[in-house]
Amino acid sequence: MANYLLRRTIQMVLVVFLATLAIFFLLNAAPGGPTSGLNQNGDIRTRLGPEEIARIERALGLNKPLVLSYATWLFGEDWVDEAGNLLGNPDINEALIFKGTWADYQSPTCDDAGGTNIGADPALPAPCNKGIVRWDWGESWSLANGQQVTTVIGSRVKNTVILMTSVAVVSLLIAVPIGIISAVRQYSTLDYAVTTFSFFGVAMPVFWFGLLVIIFFGLQFREWGLPYFPTGDVFTVRVLPGSIQDVLGIEPKSFMDRIIHLVLPVSVLTLLYLATWSRFMRGSMLEVLRLDYVRTARSKGVREVVVIIKHAARNALIPLVTIVVFQIPNIFGGAIVTETIFNYPGMGRLFFDALQFNDWPIVMALLFITAILVVVATLIGDVLYTIIDPRIRFE
Repeated sequence: MANYLLRRTIQMVLVVFLATLAIFFLLNAAPGGPTSGLNQNGDIRTRLGPEEIARIERALGLNKPLVLSYATWLFGEDWVDEAGNLLGNPDINEALIFKGTWADYQSPTCDDAGGTNIGADPALPAPCNKGIVRWDWGESWSLANGQQVTTVIGSRVKNTVILMTSVAVVSLLIAVPIGIISAVRQYSTLDYAVTTFSFFGVAMPVFWFGLLVIIFFGLQFREWGLPYFPTGDVFTVRVLPGSIQDVLGIEPKSFMDRIIHLVLPVSVLTLLYLATWSRFMRGSMLEVLRLDYVRTARSKGVREVVVIIKHAARNALIPLVTIVVFQIPNIFGGAIVTETIFNYPGMGRLFFDALQFNDWPIVMALLFITAILVVVATLIGDVLYTIIDPRIRFE
């Protein structure tokens, strides 16, 4: 097992490195360069001039050749410059593989860079970019002007983890028992009901169903004089008369206030996951129930409940585990459509807004972290296989 984990770790590092190549070079392949969209969404009075754009590119290392720019983004300005100093700074007659010499592309010192805050005082010093391997993502270009990307992500990640973890737990607690019962009682009324519900949940567009939920439980309940649910945000700033917080006496920004705000988005996402996961559990259980070892256990007089729970359900969980572990990146990445519809300040909404405002540092950070979580989820799934099924061993 130790050798397997070591091999997988090496593979994970290689996969993440290839992901950084794809993220950086694809986003920098935009026509006009990464900074070409900075002035598209701004007011004409606040648009940046060519000198300001050049200053930002110089401070971020975007004025370098693509390979050196990637190395600066990955390892930081100081490490890249130190590597260049070790290699030496050739004169103009000893040009490197790219145009110019190493000295032409040395990063400016933090004081000379003049600051990377868009619209800030050019005299302000720029923070030294230490690269993503040291978890330094730089500063937001436009969405959160001047803030560190780590700060922007940190302000959203808690909301998304709470939302997506709630969805995953609720979906599993309902989907696994429903899938087992539906398989054991195949072609029963319950089985047909579960199948119909699954088809409904899979076919239902999330954006359309979310809008229906908002209209019905948020607006229509209010017109009918019923306690209505909040349709957005994380907390209530002011309790409105007739709302469910008013009826239940829930204080704004309390724990119960957060729970109430989670009801609608969690319900919408749970419908999607529940429909899919219950079908996978049902199909896997039907296959396992026909195997020889299940019939042997029954012939030995083992109680039916023990046969189903201990022998059949445990092995039937393996296909479901493959699907559920890939929910781990979503726990961080969030649900873009649902968070946008419900105005929920999470990671999915942040990713959407960053794309809309051409804030590449935030986009690249989110893509890189998602790539890490995907490879970690794959490893967790492989380890869970050995726990669920003792026959699986990685030697």
